[in-house]
Amino acid sequence: MRIDADTLAAVESGDVPPTLRLFSFRRPTVSFGRLQHAEGVRPFVPAGWENVQRPTGGGIVFHEQDLCFSLAWRQGDPPLPSDIKDVYPWIHTVVREALAPWLSLALATCRDGRAPAAPFPVRQCFEAPVAYDLLEGKEKIVGGALAKRRRSFLYQGTIHEQLPEEALQALENAFRQRFDA
Repeated sequence: MRIDADTLAAVESGDVPPTLRLFSFRRPTVSFGRLQHAEGVRPFVPAGWENVQRPTGGGIVFHEQDLCFSLAWRQGDPPLPSDIKDVYPWIHTVVREALAPWLSLALATCRDGRAPAAPFPVRQCFEAPVAYDLLEGKEKIVGGALAKRRRSFLYQGTIHEQLPEEALQALENAFRQRFDA
């Protein structure tokens, strides 16, 4: 999470261009949003797992065999939408199109959303979809959260599926093509 926070600062200062990072955790890890607290999350962390707080919002995420990705950019950087409400559907559409050969994903609508099972301090990200998450059937497969600085944004997302190496390359290429266009 430190790498993403540092990247966001470098993007904010103009030292680096928009930056995409694909990663996974080396050991089973629980990440939790910036508005949640470690002491509230601790009871949900399985024995032997690590935990880390994200600089973005959202709920608890259990990371084992999943793929995480982050995208940092300055406000107004093309090709990202200038209106924040359009960022999630833009990012998740790129992911859906890139992973189409491996996963049959659909953008969640408000009708797909359900009332969260837990109060916010201990809410788990993948329990209930919200609009623009990516679903396979009724199951949430891709979710993410944002952090905003004065002039820059950080998106951190998780794909709760094991993917082959060629899918990771397709995802990276999909974002690269949009930024190079």
